Amino acid sequence: MAVIPTRDVKEAKFLAFATAKGLVKKTEFTSYNTKIQADGIIAIKVRDGDELVAVRLTDGDDDILLVSKSGQASRFSEKKVRAMGRDTSGVKGMNVAGKIGKEPNRVLGMDIARDDAELFVVTENGYGKRTQVSEYPVKGRGTKGVLTIKLTAKKGGLAGALIVREHQDLLFISQNGMVQRTNAGGISQMGRATQGVRVMNMKDDDCVSAVALVVESDAGADVAEEAEAVAEEAAEAAKPASP
Repeated sequence: MAVIPTRDVKEAKFLAFATAKGLVKKTEFTSYNTKIQADGIIAIKVRDGDELVAVRLTDGDDDILLVSKSGQASRFSEKKVRAMGRDTSGVKGMNVAGKIGKEPNRVLGMDIARDDAELFVVTENGYGKRTQVSEYPVKGRGTKGVLTIKLTAKKGGLAGALIVREHQDLLFISQNGMVQRTNAGGISQMGRATQGVRVMNMKDDDCVSAVALVVESDAGADVAEEAEAVAEEAAEAAKPASP
């Protein structure tokens, strides 16, 4: 779910984890400075029926921002989450009770909230927007959060959320394997309680399955080839399981 650069990490920093059912935990980074077994070491204990969504590096004084499929965002200080060992599952970071249609609500993304950045969200039918992180108030841990996008039947449920900056490029991937690259600065910036604008044209039988930041390689690797590989993996994962 994540690759964390470690060369310049100071000992005081933490790894923050978020799961689909709204659990969060943080662990001192030095806890992972141990002999690595052939099959790895445990990073977080994931409960039955849950799954890891995101991992971020924090400095102990950051705010954490969780976004749910229902279109809510919860921002709270990481100081509300005490440091735990590696073999733990964490505490409630966001209340995701309820359903979206027939599917249970869940956390879609987690990131570090900094007021000079923006939160980008995109719906299943290809509508998205940017909103200043400063518009999201710091609340307590374990709440349902505040509205981050108005969802309608036409626009579909929330499909992805991530922190962006204006100069960065975004890569949209559809369930059927279509890929589109768009500059974040070209997407409208709007308030929290708005519906967004079309950012990806979708066919009737397709929907947005993922969105990611494009990271340029120093070696100048072909982004299109990498995007195609990611799209194929996403499309394969979205196929229904065989009976």
